[in-house]
Amino acid sequence: MKRRPIRSTSLKAVGYEADTLALEIEYRNGRVVRYTGVSEAVYQALLTVPGKALFVDQVLEGSGYQREQVR
Repeated sequence: MKRRPIRSTSLKAVGYEADTLALEIEYRNGRVVRYTGVSEAVYQALLTVPGKALFVDQVLEGSGYQREQVR
């Protein structure tokens, strides 16, 4: 999955595939996590919110999306 760099103190890049509803987050420490079942609206919200790490914690981690550690 192709990821694009984002401005965040703890997140490095994000990628999204609309056909599989998969969102990948690459952290600055090298860890990569993939969430499935994520709508494009949630992905777009992640790109626009100022507190991206907080968004990941509250929305992605707190909403029961399937989560897989990729790296």
